[in-house]
Amino acid sequence: MFAMKRFLMCVLLLVSLTGASIGCTGFRVVSRDGSIIAARTLEFEFDLESKIMVVPRGTFMTAFTTGWEGLSWNVKYGYVGANALGMDLVADGINEVGLACGAFYFSGCAGYQELQREFYRETLSQYDLVGWILGNFATVDEVKTALENIRVYGLAIMVTESTVMPLHHIVYDAKGGCIVIEYVEGELNIHENPLGVITNNPTFDWHLQNLSNYVNLTPVNIKSSKLGDFEIKATGNGTGLLGLPGDNTSPSRFVRAAFYSHGEVKPAHAKEAVTLAWHILNALDIPEGLVVNEELGWVVTRDIAYWSAVRDLTNRVYYYRTYGDLNIRKVELDRIDFSSGNIRFLNMSHEQSYIDVTDEIK
Repeated sequence: MFAMKRFLMCVLLLVSLTGASIGCTGFRVVSRDGSIIAARTLEFEFDLESKIMVVPRGTFMTAFTTGWEGLSWNVKYGYVGANALGMDLVADGINEVGLACGAFYFSGCAGYQELQREFYRETLSQYDLVGWILGNFATVDEVKTALENIRVYGLAIMVTESTVMPLHHIVYDAKGGCIVIEYVEGELNIHENPLGVITNNPTFDWHLQNLSNYVNLTPVNIKSSKLGDFEIKATGNGTGLLGLPGDNTSPSRFVRAAFYSHGEVKPAHAKEAVTLAWHILNALDIPEGLVVNEELGWVVTRDIAYWSAVRDLTNRVYYYRTYGDLNIRKVELDRIDFSSGNIRFLNMSHEQSYIDVTDEIK
């Protein structure tokens, strides 16, 4: 635990010194048969050394606090997710009844509740929220009700000053419900999310309002228009989305994810929806070297999409791939025995491999 804290201190210190805003993007795809697919990227400035984490029912969990025993619970629903920094905490995941939750960076906006002794038994940190939600609830409505009865404080792990990792969270359920959870100036804000999209700062309601600036965009091609008697002809396909922002800022990624995940043609079923989700993730990927922070001419940090995940909420499957290996792997929750046992881990990182089809040439 000490080594983990020391590493997290270094991460938070470098992030605070560079004034960085770390990017992640999430979205939802709904198929014609009602299957719900939720996908995300995980960009960070350092390798979080994430592993797949499998948590069985009945596991006793205690909030990650500073000296006091915080909220504790026994896991009601087994879940699978990706952790970070060797912690027994997931940053993203799906449970055995098809509820998914993920944490996203929320720089400059997050303001958590105060840590007060009299409420410590109902208090957890921002790092605990994903695991608490996955382990206890089956629907978005259950989560909304339960959030009113807990307190979330910003856990700071720092040597010289109080620096809190700012996070907000998104929750999806298999019935189509979706909310964004944000703590701003010590107040809980639960936003209904009709689009299923999330990125980073500013606040979620700002992102929805910002879509008004793109009211003209449509997947349908615009073939021509007129200026007086002069006809302006399109140079090719794609004119309907002319003006869609292509940079990697949080507002631009939100707009891009919103339009990409709501195209004119819906996938027929879950399998097609999963494939579509991976295609959208390709369009949101951030290769190394395109988002960097410099100090005195030296590259200090750089955003990399270390891993991406697709959660099939209808069939309870967790798909993932990493920056170093684009082969897609999956964990089928229905095949896991969540009835007992310890927390288990599985390495996510692998070297890139390729399928050699040379011998198939005839």
